Amino acid sequence: MIFSRSTPLPLRIGLALAIVVCIVLSFKSVYSRLVLPFQIDYEEGNVLNAGLRIVEGQTPYPPPGSFPYIFNPYGPVGYLVSAVGIKVFGLGLLGPRVLIFIAGLAVVFLIAILINSFGGRWDAGILLAVAYFCLPLVSFWLTLLRVDFLAISFSLLGLCLFANFPKAWWVAAVLFGLAILTKQTAVAAPAAVVLELLLQKRFVRGLALGAIISTVVLGCLLTGGANFVFAFFKSHPDPYSLGQAFRFGFIAAHGSMLILAITAYAIFFGLKWTPKSRLGWLYVLMCCFSSLSGGKLGSNMNHYLEWTAAVCILGGVALSALLEKEEPLAKPFAIALVALTFVFAINLQRNFAIFENQKGCPEAYAFIRSYVGQKVVSEEVTSLVLGGKEVLVSNPFVLTQLGDSINWQAGSLQDLTEKKYFDAIVLGGTIDNYIENKGGWPQGMLLAMESHYRPYRYFQCEHARVAYIPDPKKPQ
Repeated sequence: MIFSRSTPLPLRIGLALAIVVCIVLSFKSVYSRLVLPFQIDYEEGNVLNAGLRIVEGQTPYPPPGSFPYIFNPYGPVGYLVSAVGIKVFGLGLLGPRVLIFIAGLAVVFLIAILINSFGGRWDAGILLAVAYFCLPLVSFWLTLLRVDFLAISFSLLGLCLFANFPKAWWVAAVLFGLAILTKQTAVAAPAAVVLELLLQKRFVRGLALGAIISTVVLGCLLTGGANFVFAFFKSHPDPYSLGQAFRFGFIAAHGSMLILAITAYAIFFGLKWTPKSRLGWLYVLMCCFSSLSGGKLGSNMNHYLEWTAAVCILGGVALSALLEKEEPLAKPFAIALVALTFVFAINLQRNFAIFENQKGCPEAYAFIRSYVGQKVVSEEVTSLVLGGKEVLVSNPFVLTQLGDSINWQAGSLQDLTEKKYFDAIVLGGTIDNYIENKGGWPQGMLLAMESHYRPYRYFQCEHARVAYIPDPKKPQ
């Protein structure tokens, strides 16, 4: 073992202290971001707004094209969790973020448990779980009010139940259904389990598991009605780029390079799948396919969080095998992983401090809250929610991608802007920057803003840099 008596006592103490320091530093960084009262990622405002709508008795899935233009493209589970956070902790980002963070911690613990379930050792499982917790990719997304970690926690819990409690396979199927109803791309775990059952020649159980998952998902779709079906399946018509998917995948692989090297080394020296570890191999394979969803134009690195978890699980199994065989590089690999995790934890203090580009957010939030006009559109959706302003446009990227395929009840954003309908429009940059970079707002709306609005206030805030108001000197 890494901490066996054969390991010198000073080295054992040093490794243990390094792991503890990694955990403490990571929690410190997490806390500084959890309590930040401004949105770090654009989707946070949308999820918060969806939760508030549920608390107020409204649906998160209004008819497409009805005004206000609200689009929530994920399943209801994450939005319900956001609503619970608001009900328990009050209106703000902190409560819902804490619940998502708890789901993320569950993912960390489940990684250690699954490594043991697939034939690995507890010491390797704990090490890989801590490494996952401190990876830059994971640490960045762990504190955000998004649905990713909630979906991954359902998936890993389902895998854990299936691997350790065979009679609870149907419970695992329900959990897989909930994962898909949290985020549509959470299909890797159920696909791996179905393949495992087919390899075991348990065809009836495989069909039954697929039937339960389908029943859970279809039941929710039928209950939610046509508006939910549209949001779930049709609200992301943005183009796909395989090059983007591979580019993001390369970045994710770069962050997990040492873990991948440990796995490759173990495979080279005879690591093979066994009946006990086979599900872990299948899970990695299925995650390689599901992570390709990162190629959608509106996607980001969060599409590789589950792939990274699967890689850590298989890496834990690989490191366990090397330690059992007492391969010469086994302990050096483990020590190097502790050292790299320590470096990541140290860097978190610098990378994830209060961002320079958010120093002006209190001023921007105060402006939106106190602005005399009520019809305000802002990329900083959280500022509208917390400022008591109705969210008139919740997701301009989706609206832009849908274009003229929807019959917009009050007219397109370009039409409304030309009429000077909005009392203020707050963007994350200048109009020129958006036109040049073809950002998330419709080009027609931006051109209309140039003709009918003028810059009024400037802020140092990520998603609220410039406030535009109607220009009385420009014709309507």
